[in-house]
Amino acid sequence: MSFWKRWLGRGASEVEPAGEAPAAETPEFPYPLVAVPGRIALEEWQRLREAWRPEGACPVLLGTREQVESAREGLEGGDAATMLKAAEVLDAREALDRRLRELEQDYAEDPPDDNETGLFVPQGAWPAAPSRGHQLGAHCDITTDLPHPVVYLARIPTVRSWEAFAYLNYGAWNACPATEEHVALHRHWHERHGSEVYAIAGDVVECWVPRPPEDREGAEALAREQCLYCDDIVHQGTQTLLNLAAELKDAHAWFFWWD
Repeated sequence: MSFWKRWLGRGASEVEPAGEAPAAETPEFPYPLVAVPGRIALEEWQRLREAWRPEGACPVLLGTREQVESAREGLEGGDAATMLKAAEVLDAREALDRRLRELEQDYAEDPPDDNETGLFVPQGAWPAAPSRGHQLGAHCDITTDLPHPVVYLARIPTVRSWEAFAYLNYGAWNACPATEEHVALHRHWHERHGSEVYAIAGDVVECWVPRPPEDREGAEALAREQCLYCDDIVHQGTQTLLNLAAELKDAHAWFFWWD
């Protein structure tokens, strides 16, 4: 049995087939949508990922009907080709440096007393107990942790899942990075860790990660990158940079969220 099936805790024979929702029930969207019960969204994402790759496409979970409708509104005024061209000449280090400059401007008038990380988040101590890490859950209700009855996977016309941000015109609101920064950083993480974008659902992004950092040094370096990309995962999540690093070590799922 593959690692993926062991991680999900079920065999391929147990996966229930999903199909297109009836036309009257499917939200309008520029890319084809597949409706699936939330409880099997992970299995269907994996199945469609393999099935669509030869056809030059990949699945990305958009979430509930309301999240699909919000994503459709966000597409207005976006041009995927233009954003992909901008991302092509932007490397990850440039994107991270841009994020750091923005943080420095934000904190210029009221810098924290202790900024030993240089990222305006507490350093903390390495946790004594191993972290369980994040579990993919964009298909679940955030208030109950129960799977949504129905969620939607979009067929994005690229095999490079990190390019989905451009096709969805995602970003550049509140503290959420610009679209080309999303593309550049997720391309970088795919090259290093094999990460694949699982969900771009409202203000949440989740990734499946085949090759997470296996040592503390690598986990801390990744935590610094991810904190620059999305400092809410520390400020409103792990509370310290080293707690985040501990969660990333050996973890096969990543979570990002912008308030």
